[in-house]
Amino acid sequence: MDRETLLARLAQEIASGGRLTVAGHNLHSAYLMRTETPFRRFYEQAEVLLIDGMPLLALLGLPFARDGRARLGPRHRLGSTDWVPQAVHLPAVRRVALLGASASSNAGAAEKLSGSTGGGADDAVEMLSLPADPWFPEDLDDVVARVRAFAPEILLIGMGMPLQEQIATSLRARTEIPVIATVGGAIDQLSGAQSLAPRWVGRIGLEWAWRLASDPRRFAGRYLVEPLRLARLILRGAA
Repeated sequence: MDRETLLARLAQEIASGGRLTVAGHNLHSAYLMRTETPFRRFYEQAEVLLIDGMPLLALLGLPFARDGRARLGPRHRLGSTDWVPQAVHLPAVRRVALLGASASSNAGAAEKLSGSTGGGADDAVEMLSLPADPWFPEDLDDVVARVRAFAPEILLIGMGMPLQEQIATSLRARTEIPVIATVGGAIDQLSGAQSLAPRWVGRIGLEWAWRLASDPRRFAGRYLVEPLRLARLILRGAA
């Protein structure tokens, strides 16, 4: 999907009373799918999987069709910050819940997302801020109760893999939210608590290097070690 296709799908499902789980797919999730059974089941059951990584985009097929027009390109690479600001202002969306990040970061992201897009006062979106750093398993019942009472059209869960997928599975089973999306670090990125790589860096496939340089302790294992482990698992499975 590109952004316009995704937004049209979200609008259609919300307006018709449908339900969607939206997840981003990158090398990290590809690795977890092969090492954690509950995580794999979550991805197998999600209705929408977005390509959130240039390596996966390249592996999906030839970058150009025979007539020379792009079949798959950077527009099909959708990080959460590429579509969330537009999704929360779809016509059928009036309430959005944010689950994840610290209290200050969550509030900052909620403030930015709730603002009008130019359509007047009625264009503003009501936000429910649900900080989750730190997160304790006993917090889940309170979150379920608050989300049910708020009744959002969209719930964004930004808690990192695989925790956010576990929470999304529970909330999908215990609520009737039309759209539940796992968005990783998007809450911190939207609030400014975490630096967001320039989009040109992502277009050339080097966003991983930007993140690694900005926080090597956090990302060294994911970007330097985990891809090798994933390659070994793939080769072992193909043998």
